[in-house]
Amino acid sequence: MVDYRLAILILLIWLILDTLLNRNRVYIGSKALIKSKKSIYISFSLTPEKKKAIVSIGRGMKILRGNIEPSYLIQFALNVSRNVARIRGKRKIRAKAHVIDYTLPHSKYYKVSPSATLRKSAANFNFPEIRPEDLRANLYMGRGKVSLIIVLDSSASMIYSIRGIITAFKAISREARKHRDRVSLIVSKGFGSVIAQFPTTNFNLLLGKFTSVGLEDFTPLASGLYRALNLAIKEKRKGYEPVIVIISDGNVNVPLERRLYSKRFSLDPSIQSTLEVAYFIKKKGFETIVINTKHRELLYDQTSSTTSGTELLLKIARMTKGSYIGIRD
Repeated sequence: MVDYRLAILILLIWLILDTLLNRNRVYIGSKALIKSKKSIYISFSLTPEKKKAIVSIGRGMKILRGNIEPSYLIQFALNVSRNVARIRGKRKIRAKAHVIDYTLPHSKYYKVSPSATLRKSAANFNFPEIRPEDLRANLYMGRGKVSLIIVLDSSASMIYSIRGIITAFKAISREARKHRDRVSLIVSKGFGSVIAQFPTTNFNLLLGKFTSVGLEDFTPLASGLYRALNLAIKEKRKGYEPVIVIISDGNVNVPLERRLYSKRFSLDPSIQSTLEVAYFIKKKGFETIVINTKHRELLYDQTSSTTSGTELLLKIARMTKGSYIGIRD
C-alpha cells in the first residue's frame, strides 16, 4: 500500500528545493541584477560604457541594500542609459554642431548669437547699446543630447498601478529637468496610440498632458512602441540620442494591423506584434528602459513561452538589450 502522505511530503520538499535553486532562472541573460524589497533592476547588456556608468552611479547602493526606493532605481536606470546614449552621440558626431536656433544663456560661458542679440537689443529699444538682458546664446543641434521618449500604457488595468506610474514620472521629471533632456509622451489606449506631447525641453508641458490622460479598456502597447520607434528614428536624424522608456503592466490585448516580421514569437497576435516592434528597436540599437508597474516574481523561466504581464516585459527588455525595473506592490 502506497503511503500518500510520504509521497506528498517528498513532492513538497522537491518543489521547495527546485524553487530555491531556480529562483533567478527567469533572469538568465541579465548582466546586472539589483534587488530590494520594493523593486528590482536588471540590465541585459553590459558594454564597457554601461559597465562604467553602473559602477560609477551605483556607488552607495550596497549600503542601502533592501531599502532602495523604486524611484531611486528608475533614476539610476535613466542615468545609466542617458550616459551611454550621450557617449554614443559624441562619438558618432565629430563635426562641428550646426546652430539651429538661439536661446537665453544658461551657463557662465557660452557663445553669443550676434544676430539674435542685435534683434533683441532693437526690440528692447536699447540699440546700438547692448545690455545683459539682450544677450542670446546659440542653440546647437543635439550632439550627445538625449531625447527621452515615454510610452505610457493607459489601459484600465493600470488603475491598480497608479502609485507605480506616479513614481516613474517623478523620477523621470527629476532627471529630465536636471539635464534639460528633450522629453515626449506617447499614450497607448483604446485600439491605438497617439503622441500626446512632441519632443520638448519643457517638462511642465508633458506633465500637463499626463494629468489629462484617461483610461480605456484595451492595451495597444505594440502601437505605442511602433510610434516610439518612428519618433526615435526622427530624433536620431536631428542629432539626438533616443532613450525609449516603457511604463506598463504588460497586459497587452491589441495587435498591429499588419505583421512587421516573419519570425514567430508567440501564438497570441498582441504579444507577437509587441515583440516584432521590440526586435526592430533592438536592430536600431536604441537604449530602452522597461518599467513594470506591477512586477511579480516568477518561479520558473516562463518567458520562454511569453505570456503577458511580467513575462512579456522581461522579454522586451531582454530582446532590446535594455534595462528592466520591476515595482512590487
